[in-house]
Amino acid sequence: MSKKINQVEPNISLQDAQKVNDYMSSGAWITEHALTKELEEKIADFVGRKYAVAVPNGTIAIYLSLLAAGLTEGKRVAVPNITMIATINAILWAGAEPVIIDLNERLCMSLKSLQTVDKLDGVIYVPLNGRTEDGIAIENYCNEKNIILIEDSAHALGSRYQDKMCGSLGGLSIFSFTPHKIITMGQGGLVLTDDDNFYEYLISLKTFNRSKDKSDWHEGFGLNFKITDLQSALGLSQFEKINEFIKVKKEMFQIYKSDIESHNLNFINFFEYETPWFVDLICESEPDRYYYKGVLEKDNILTRESYPALSKQSFLQSIEKTNLEFSENISENILWLPSSTNLTKDQIDEVSNSIAIFSAEKDL
Repeated sequence: MSKKINQVEPNISLQDAQKVNDYMSSGAWITEHALTKELEEKIADFVGRKYAVAVPNGTIAIYLSLLAAGLTEGKRVAVPNITMIATINAILWAGAEPVIIDLNERLCMSLKSLQTVDKLDGVIYVPLNGRTEDGIAIENYCNEKNIILIEDSAHALGSRYQDKMCGSLGGLSIFSFTPHKIITMGQGGLVLTDDDNFYEYLISLKTFNRSKDKSDWHEGFGLNFKITDLQSALGLSQFEKINEFIKVKKEMFQIYKSDIESHNLNFINFFEYETPWFVDLICESEPDRYYYKGVLEKDNILTRESYPALSKQSFLQSIEKTNLEFSENISENILWLPSSTNLTKDQIDEVSNSIAIFSAEKDL
């Protein structure tokens, strides 16, 4: 049996380990300090934002963005039907009312579906897997309608809306740094904004709302949503390779694309300016997806079913929804293929060839 090919895994180098070890050996306090500030500034500059605020994870990043924007009790916030559960849970946590929106054919929120909803206060746009379809059009629509736009770019560091980076859309945007993201520091999130008031609110809320002299006097309610410089040491080392990782992700997709097209299998394309997070195989049906997942696993190739449609989660049945026919159907057919930045061409070819063989066997 061939060596196991994971669906995704972190790409941690000896250089990364050395940077973390150097920090640990420096005698510095491990809590949030200079390295975290450096990471915030570098990523903000990379995507063209004025400010970035590091927080423990992407869920908290979305939650704090909602609080900063005043999208709390009584406010209506649109969310796409296929996204990680954290997106809608953050809306519920903030006390706002989610409205679930259908997707377009490239698995991003559909502008047409969004326009069918009345009286929205906020929209969370998700460039799922790094695709950016309708993103700029939705930003323009929100500006016209005075709707607050938050960009959940957990999947999309390094991807673009042609002439604009993911992470720069709307009044607030977020990134996540869990182990399967393009760069990781174990856990961690980032809120980005150009708005001075949003920034000051975020800093106050994540640091106990301390008074300006950082004494034990406080100007109001606040909590501890800081990260550590230990995490940031790894994050900075990973970020040094961001352009290399982007290049590898794009090359990975092109190999898959060539292989998949040659075997007459279905996938969703990426444009040149988009950075793939996961590569999607579109199966003919949900049973077909389970078939491919099962037979590939027997070949030591691990895959992952896409996020289920939010509208099919039992605890979300009372949430307001648009017509979700497209997203509910396609959510059952998507299988995410191995997509790590440390995959070799031979491994990608092995995955594609195994799919082709099993596809031919299925049709016999």
